[in-house]
Amino acid sequence: MVTTLDTVVVGAGISGLAYAHARGPEAEIVVLEAAARPGGLVQTERGGPNGQWRYEVGPESLRFEVKGGLTDMLGELGLAAHKPPGSAGQRFLVCKGRLVDAPLAPHKFLMSPLMTLRGKLRMAMEPFRDPKVGNDGSVAEFVRHRIGQEALDAMLDPLVSGIHAGDPEQLSMRACFPRLVDLVEAHGGLFKALFKTRGEPAPSVMKPEGGCQSVTDALARKLGSRVRLSTPVSSIARDGERWRVTSPAGEFSARRVVLAVSAPTAARLLSGLAPDLARIVGTIRCENVVSCVHVRRREDVGHSLAGFGYLVASREKLHHLGTLFSSSIAPDACDPGHVVLRTLIGGSRHADLIDASEAELLGIVRDEVGRLLSLKGEPVFTAIQRWRATLPRFDLDHPARVRAIENATPPGLGLAGNWLKGIGVNHLAASARELAASHAKA
Repeated sequence: MVTTLDTVVVGAGISGLAYAHARGPEAEIVVLEAAARPGGLVQTERGGPNGQWRYEVGPESLRFEVKGGLTDMLGELGLAAHKPPGSAGQRFLVCKGRLVDAPLAPHKFLMSPLMTLRGKLRMAMEPFRDPKVGNDGSVAEFVRHRIGQEALDAMLDPLVSGIHAGDPEQLSMRACFPRLVDLVEAHGGLFKALFKTRGEPAPSVMKPEGGCQSVTDALARKLGSRVRLSTPVSSIARDGERWRVTSPAGEFSARRVVLAVSAPTAARLLSGLAPDLARIVGTIRCENVVSCVHVRRREDVGHSLAGFGYLVASREKLHHLGTLFSSSIAPDACDPGHVVLRTLIGGSRHADLIDASEAELLGIVRDEVGRLLSLKGEPVFTAIQRWRATLPRFDLDHPARVRAIENATPPGLGLAGNWLKGIGVNHLAASARELAASHAKA
């Protein structure tokens, strides 16, 4: 039996769900998802004897713009989101084996032990650097040119690892941080841009009530029977002016197909349909990341945990990328007698740790995180999630790759996902909504 409709969306992650929701309740649309649950990488779980501890497996929090994208979508869904408590505003960096405040304000920067006086003076010369140099190179090249090697090693290297789990020498500045490049090109420098844009509303970190998965769950509920789980797509083919999508649930004939899946899955599905496009998508490399949640008795943690978490610079030679103070970000994640911590391991620095045993991973947490946070005893609960080939590597070829993908995409085929132009949930939601708006007019 062949079902005829307007659009088939392949993938019920945030991109696919946001797209389908934005098309509206009248759209003839179906969302096919291979997994048994919607949401993709957005995943909130509960653990403990009675499920009393809540933790994230995917994004820890969401970055909200003042308007548009995720902000508008939550309003449409009737969901609430809140800023983390003020005590969770501090970020930390590891410096010579101990946690120090990330210098988020000018007076803190002047007193920070992260950089020498020479490094701070070099950073202060940023307004005099050529605004045309480094913008199309690596993140490392851009940062070295604008604020110096010390700033790269101490601050930008751990930031890049925390966001992209990648190496700043390999990543494209324009692909990873296009907003910063735009500011330099528009205003002549970062400090000049900061001065000229002061007072403008800034994005904020928010936590949806009940965890990040509450967003994708609400989208799936709103879409109802139009989302079909445990329904992998085996093939996509052109059928005259329409598309034929084959799955265990039957065949679908659609005017349009939207692929909202991972890069490897997209390359596989495109291989017979558009081999040139599949080849380009297949060149995208992705990083491995392991999420290690460990719940502990509050009395067994020496650090105050008054903050969002910490990041680790590669020069520290540690195996983990950082630790999030999950129950400081969302105090309702556990009872006052416990804390929820989440340590991220792997990335481009230690890609092989995706295959490490549970004992090895928990050993890294015990030895490395234990020293930094003054942990004692054993955790009362642990949960390990291995995200294999999950975070796309926006390497130096990525801007040209995206242009080639756009040029090679046949009419009637839409592409959405974290491997195109951004990995943040807000960006993915906004991009999916923009795609939906353009399709609604066509």
